[in-house]
Amino acid sequence: MKDCTSILDGEFQILRVTPKFFDEVEELLVNVSVNDELGCLITNLKESQLAIDELRKLIRHILSLGISFAIRHVESGTVVAAIANIIFNVKRKSSYYDVSAQIKSPSMIKYVQLWDAVDSSFDINEQYQVDSTMEVEYLGTLSNFRSRGLASILCQHSIYSAGLMSQGKLPPELFTQLPEEMQIERPQAVVAVGTSQTSRKMGHKLGMQAVHKWQFSELRSFGGMIVESSSKESLQFAELQVMMI
Repeated sequence: MKDCTSILDGEFQILRVTPKFFDEVEELLVNVSVNDELGCLITNLKESQLAIDELRKLIRHILSLGISFAIRHVESGTVVAAIANIIFNVKRKSSYYDVSAQIKSPSMIKYVQLWDAVDSSFDINEQYQVDSTMEVEYLGTLSNFRSRGLASILCQHSIYSAGLMSQGKLPPELFTQLPEEMQIERPQAVVAVGTSQTSRKMGHKLGMQAVHKWQFSELRSFGGMIVESSSKESLQFAELQVMMI
């Protein structure tokens, strides 16, 4: 697996997110998340600058783990899509929790409570008897580059990367760049939460199995959510999707 590979007849390149791309990828994922991501919408997170800053810090930390990817438009040189992945292991404490423990803004606290409650309501590790899972935390595409299949390509690449990690077959030059907490992981599954019709269909096409569903009313009750209702189709329910590797 290379750090940079041409795709779609050379119009785009898929990249591993290394430090030189942190700022651009972080900006893309923060902007897409505060406007479109389920947790951000139902906690009204974009109304608080402190909450946005804390979300930014959380995303930056995930990117620093070295297993996230982006797609760059070759002609413009712009990153137009990105995916932020993390591996959690029930037998080890992730550094992610050290970062999330520093959160102070009410909106971000509710945001973390929401996803903690989602995790607790269906124990994927117990259900599938796995310790280590790669999880898609953030996924976004610039609006003028949507409907090109870029998100699907990023998910496919992440699944492929997880497969290499599970077998201990990452290229040495890439393996040595990962922090130790990622080097020791051998993920047994890839996990994502599909919150829109598009993301759910994409997961199904990639071969991910739908194993649980949360209705919006249930999600709203987690952590004392701010927003009472939504007419957006994307917020009607969320679906937990899993692929064993």
